[in-house]
Amino acid sequence: MTLRFILPLAVLVFAGIALFGTPAETPILGLDHARFGQAALAAALLLWLLLSGLRRAGAGQVARGFASALTWAALILGLTGLYSYRFEFADFADRVIGELNPSEPTVGQGGEIIVNRRLTGEFVVPAKVNNTSASFLFDTGASSVVVRAEDARRMGLNVTGLDYEVSVSTANGASMAAPVLLGDFAVGPILIHNVRALVARPGALSENLLGMSFLERLKSYSVERGKLVLKAK
Repeated sequence: MTLRFILPLAVLVFAGIALFGTPAETPILGLDHARFGQAALAAALLLWLLLSGLRRAGAGQVARGFASALTWAALILGLTGLYSYRFEFADFADRVIGELNPSEPTVGQGGEIIVNRRLTGEFVVPAKVNNTSASFLFDTGASSVVVRAEDARRMGLNVTGLDYEVSVSTANGASMAAPVLLGDFAVGPILIHNVRALVARPGALSENLLGMSFLERLKSYSVERGKLVLKAK
């Protein structure tokens, strides 16, 4: 690759790093992001034209220069589209990462827990109950945390001695569940003691539910840009 391609490309790479690494509301070299991007594109194209020396070129070189200009135009359009949809691309990337590496949520600078949305559109929250790892489906429609009987056993609960007296609705239809108290419920560094919960009958629930008996004891919970954010009190 010759110098006339390397230098304009370096300008675009630098501009791309500056745009992606700077908050949208922060100016770059005194320009807003849109104007800075336009200036970078114009500078790269002008630099390419100067290095190509088209004024001294013959007809064949002009034709090749025109073809190269079309290539640069396509590259510029591609970079512009990538920047315009950067948040959508970032959200999709986070979903893929959430599918490939669902073991641990991210801890933000303020101690908040950040969970990526799955490709299916759901939030699955990794947690530890009584120091036992389990995943919970984020569900604000559930008034209580609901635990599968299989996971309840691993958490040290005596499933056979429970009184299934509470009616609940599940994906498999109506079922009965037993009220319990979960001693320690941790999501990352967020730890809440004595969380009210229900244990579903064996086979009635395919996934544990992270319901309001846990969520209402947080400072806040919200969905921001495709991410679930949990903040402790």
